[in-house]
Amino acid sequence: MSKSKQNQPRTGGSAGQATSGKPGTPRSASASRREQLRAQQQAEAQRKRTVRIITAAAIVLAVLIVAVVVVVVAQNRKKDDPGSQPSSSSTAAQIVPPSANADKTGLVYNTTDPAADAPQVIVYMDYQCPGCAQASKLVEPKLAELADNGDILLTYHILHGLDAGYPGNNSFRAAVAATCADVQGVFPDYSTTVFAGQPATEGDGWSDKQLSEDYPKLVGLEGDALSAFQTCFTDQATSDFVTGMQDSLPSSVKATPTFTVNGNQWSPSSSDLASSDAMLETIKQLAG
Repeated sequence: MSKSKQNQPRTGGSAGQATSGKPGTPRSASASRREQLRAQQQAEAQRKRTVRIITAAAIVLAVLIVAVVVVVVAQNRKKDDPGSQPSSSSTAAQIVPPSANADKTGLVYNTTDPAADAPQVIVYMDYQCPGCAQASKLVEPKLAELADNGDILLTYHILHGLDAGYPGNNSFRAAVAATCADVQGVFPDYSTTVFAGQPATEGDGWSDKQLSEDYPKLVGLEGDALSAFQTCFTDQATSDFVTGMQDSLPSSVKATPTFTVNGNQWSPSSSDLASSDAMLETIKQLAG
C-alpha cells in the first residue's frame, strides 16, 4: 500500500462503526466472544488440574494400602527342611519371653485383659519385610489401641523366612533381639524401632551394634537392664523360642505381613485405617 493511501482518512458508516467500540457493534461482540472463550479455557484448565490432584492423591493412597496388604511374598522356611534353618551355636540356657502365649507361638501385646468374647488378632511378620514396616506405621498403632482397650487379643507371630533369600540371618537376629527386648519389658517400642530402622535395600539387614546397643538405648534400656538385654542377644538365649515360632507357621500363611482374625485372613482396607472404631467393626464382622 502506498504512503498516500495509508494517510487517507477512512470514510463510510460501516468503517466508523467498526472503530467506535460502542455496545452492539461488531467489535464489542468479538470482544465478548473472546472473553467467553477465555473463561471456558480457564475453567477447563482448572478442571484438569483438579483431576490431576485427585488422581495423584488416589495413587498415593493405593501405594500405601498395597504396601500393607499385598506385601512381599515370604520365602518361609519349612520345619521339615533342616538345611534351611539358621545355624545357632548357643549353649546358653534358653529363655521363654514373658509375653509368650500359651502354646509359645507368639508374643501377646495386651497390657489389658481382653473381654471374654474379644476377637483374637494375629500379626504374622518378618523384620526384613518392607510391607511389615508399612504395617508397623499404618495398621499396628490402631491394633495396639484396641488391645489396650481390651477390645481384641493381639499376638505377634514373628517369622524369619526371608533369611532364605539373603545372607546374614538378619530376620532371625532381629527376632532374637525383639524377644530379648520382651524379657526387659520393652518389646512393642523395640519392635517399632527395628522397623523404623529397616534398611532401604531389602536384605541389607542391621549391624550387631544397632540391634544390641543403639536400639535398646533408644527405647530406654540402660544399666543392668541394658547389660541383661545384650547378654540375652549375644547368647541367643531366646533362639529356641524364635525357631519355634517359625516352625509353627500355619500352611495358610503365604506372605508377610498376614493378619488373621479368629483364624480368618484379613486385609486392612483404607476404610479400616480411617479410625480404630472402623477397624474394630471390621474385625468383629470377620470374627463371626
